[in-house]
Amino acid sequence: MINRYMKNVLIYTLMLIFLIKKCFSNDAHINLISLLEMNYPLEFTFEQNYNNDKINGWMVIAGNGMARTEFAPPNNNLIVADGKWIIFYDPEIDRTTYIPLDKGIFKAFLKPTALIADKMFQIKETKDNNKIIFTLDLNINNVDQNIKIYFDKISKNLLGWKLYESLDGFIEVKIINYKKFTTDNNKLLSEIFKLTKSKSNIGMQYYGPYDGRTVKKFIGGGKLNQ
Repeated sequence: MINRYMKNVLIYTLMLIFLIKKCFSNDAHINLISLLEMNYPLEFTFEQNYNNDKINGWMVIAGNGMARTEFAPPNNNLIVADGKWIIFYDPEIDRTTYIPLDKGIFKAFLKPTALIADKMFQIKETKDNNKIIFTLDLNINNVDQNIKIYFDKISKNLLGWKLYESLDGFIEVKIINYKKFTTDNNKLLSEIFKLTKSKSNIGMQYYGPYDGRTVKKFIGGGKLNQ
């Protein structure tokens, strides 16, 4: 199940934990953190494109390692980050997968001084017409990857990001509708960044803008901790 989601996790986690203030390595890094801080907390719908396979979804990012992603039906998977774990839930097999934010690639991002010391991480800032573009060159486990994060030059709003896996292969996320995430609902705030059981037949509570969810459950689910 983890392999099924890891391409989403890389870019997802990037947006969660780049607010770490101890990673001031150069002006581009400082500018990136500043722009992300201006955008958080945010709520948006998005379109993800990978090998001509498009997925629509909804995401809330609060910063400090807290976020939630839901996808448009018929994709009922959930991804939640509660500050300590990234949690994946597949309702069809009723399986929950936990990945700690302090291990593997997540630990690398959470401790950016290690990335800098090992020359695994570089940031460049460029401007192209109406966009500000940050290019991140990563080397994790001897695998080179390139990530571009796009902001509007005038509004400074986050526009999306693109992860290049090879010269031709990439995952692109485009933000469709964007707004600041605000709510006076304390109950919602206490639940949205964790998995909350639902009384319906879909297993968990969904908070995004999508209706008409139905889940066909398969026999033999389970809980997997990593």
